[in-house]
Amino acid sequence: MKNMRSARHMALSLAAFLIPSVLAAKTTAPPTAPAQTTASPQTAPETHPLGDIPDSQAFVRFTSAAGGYSLEVPEGWSRRTSVSGVTFTSKLNQVDVQTVRGSAAPTVASVRSGVLATLGRANPGVKVTVLKAVRLPAGPAVLARFTSAGAANEVTGRRETLENDLYVFGKGGRQLVLRLSAPFGSDNVDAWNTVARSLVWK
Repeated sequence: MKNMRSARHMALSLAAFLIPSVLAAKTTAPPTAPAQTTASPQTAPETHPLGDIPDSQAFVRFTSAAGGYSLEVPEGWSRRTSVSGVTFTSKLNQVDVQTVRGSAAPTVASVRSGVLATLGRANPGVKVTVLKAVRLPAGPAVLARFTSAGAANEVTGRRETLENDLYVFGKGGRQLVLRLSAPFGSDNVDAWNTVARSLVWK
């Protein structure tokens, strides 16, 4: 009898020790690791250096009845007309077309002594790097490639260095001077080729 009471007392003591431990284990939640967030990659907006014409640029055909020609120019550029021609501008980019009377087809020598000499007097910074005869869909022409100083900034007075492609075409006693200008270092080869190769005489 005494042994039974001792065993019962021991069982009750063990239960009294285990029950709080079990309850504590059930009520204590394990620590939760902080949620990790994964930043989704973002695509940076496409940017273009000053003067670059984007590959997505659309072109529209401009026709000059007085000049007797048409050509494609960048869509959305501002347009300024004069007695002898038209100029399309976007920031520091420019497409200028002038028509003049010319009794003979342009040659490298005539462009050097004529158009380029006139530009050099107006802009002493002109430096010719290429001067050669070329053939385009509109016919033979002379290409002059040169750098020049742009117009002075109204605020800083700084003059941006420009790179230029100048084409002189001739047909039927007329000469057409196409000048394409942009800040030095611009990547406009494809756009300028589009304009130059789109010329059509009327």
